[in-house]
Amino acid sequence: MSFQILLRLLHLFAVVVFLGDIAVTAVWRLLADQTREPRVIVYALRLVLITDRYLLMPSALVLAATGFLIAHLRDIPIWSIPSYAVAQILFMLSGVLWNLVLRPIQGRQLAIAESLGASGERFDEYLLLTKRWLRWGILTMLCAFGSMALMVLARGA
Repeated sequence: MSFQILLRLLHLFAVVVFLGDIAVTAVWRLLADQTREPRVIVYALRLVLITDRYLLMPSALVLAATGFLIAHLRDIPIWSIPSYAVAQILFMLSGVLWNLVLRPIQGRQLAIAESLGASGERFDEYLLLTKRWLRWGILTMLCAFGSMALMVLARGA
């Protein structure tokens, strides 16, 4: 197996982990919220933090490293080919949105969920943050999946 094929395989594996984590996290978060059970919600939010740390972040780093290395080895001028350039921008934008918008919301939600008592007095505040998280999360997912689609469908390389 050549080095380039190994890199492409590693890149593909990182794509699956990255996009899979994004999709599964959104589903289980929303399902946990529907229970309205603070313990379930806290557990789901803590799992999000764990998967972000051990799946999402490493897969994003592997994606970037292998993608740029493959482009370099194949002499692909990614910033000169519009579909590749836009794909890179979308990938970076998904990271920026996740880091600057989604992570802080998740942190605030975890703090609220941990303080929820039997009365559920702050649950409305939590749900408002969930709506914000969902809107920004959809945009982030569109950027990530759009990046993948552009990379797969790109012409010129």
